[in-house]
Amino acid sequence: MNRSGSRSLSRRSLVAGIGVGVGVGLLAGCLDSSNGATGEPESEQGREDLELVDHPGDEPTDPPEDYRCQVCNMKPAQYPHWNTQLTYDDGGAFFDSAGCLFNYYADQEYYGGPDAEITGVWARDFETRDMTDATEASFVLEDNHDRNDAPMDSPVPFAERDDAIAYVEEYDNLTEDDIVGLEDAASDKALIY
Repeated sequence: MNRSGSRSLSRRSLVAGIGVGVGVGLLAGCLDSSNGATGEPESEQGREDLELVDHPGDEPTDPPEDYRCQVCNMKPAQYPHWNTQLTYDDGGAFFDSAGCLFNYYADQEYYGGPDAEITGVWARDFETRDMTDATEASFVLEDNHDRNDAPMDSPVPFAERDDAIAYVEEYDNLTEDDIVGLEDAASDKALIY
């Protein structure tokens, strides 16, 4: 074997070895779901308590500039066409998209939400970008991020069900079965977010 052939084989062996090592490391990380600090599985431990901020409670308001989404850590103020919010008696929380709102709403305990009743929820209508009552909105379970400018994968909110129906009728892979309410955030179908 010539010298360049030998070097090529060594490189291939090195690259293969690195690939196997990375794969084993990732697998070990997936199998070890404990949190080093507490020893509790992350799914049982959840996140830090949700930071509630002053909020009028009875109507939507702009998110504080430095507030970070409890689900993804992005700043909702940077996404004025997509941010969402909810309130409790003690204050409000903001999310950068309806996808993060769905995640939080589906498992408030995991995301550090208070043991209290939600008093208001708002999402931005996809067409008008106005805040709408999310408890009465229709959400299209959109799985094609290229069809909207959401900061991440997100259901597409509509104040009117007819507008949601018109949206799904534009695409071959969507049907009226892909239109849900906020109460369906924890459904198997909405787990794509």
